[in-house]
Amino acid sequence: MNIHKDKNTDVSGIILAGGRSTRMGRDKTLLMLNHETLMERTVNELRGVVDEIIIASNHTEKYNIPGTVEVLDTYADVGPLGGIHAGLIAAKHKHAFIISGDLPLFKGHLATVLLKSRADYDAVVPVIKGRLEPLCAVYSQNCIEPIANCLEANIKKVVHVYSQIRVLTIDEEELDIAGEAEKIFYNLNTPQDLQRLLSTHKEVLD
Repeated sequence: MNIHKDKNTDVSGIILAGGRSTRMGRDKTLLMLNHETLMERTVNELRGVVDEIIIASNHTEKYNIPGTVEVLDTYADVGPLGGIHAGLIAAKHKHAFIISGDLPLFKGHLATVLLKSRADYDAVVPVIKGRLEPLCAVYSQNCIEPIANCLEANIKKVVHVYSQIRVLTIDEEELDIAGEAEKIFYNLNTPQDLQRLLSTHKEVLD
């Protein structure tokens, strides 16, 4: 278990795990990496950073990881925006760090850095090589209504909510992850991605 000295006792953590894993052919979050599932790995990275951990999934009691709460999407089959919405409703704190469940090399330090800027914004979003990373970002409960408005209008892309909220973007240099971004945001979509991970990033086996 990873321990972080600067745990945020007023922040929730929400892991998005409602994807169908179609290209992988099996549930990505249940892939085993060094005797723990990818979901367990993500949970352990967040434990020392946030006060509670919520897993937004398509099934309740899917993981049964101690110290976590599992919730179902209010809006079904609408992608990650539905998971963000459900997680923010369930969260006991105003701000939450949202993380996709398919980032095996994610480190809790990134959440800690992003959370430092949360006070005056509804979302704090990394920009990596000019591209927004909305599924590894901070959101406040002020986003619940704008998200619901989008979903009611059949608008499913997370970034389309940004025009209705206060957003701060932070690039990789400001995040102090220059040179590490490609690794941190490496996500698993296919069996080839998994094989590449195991062959090029030995640290997941340490």
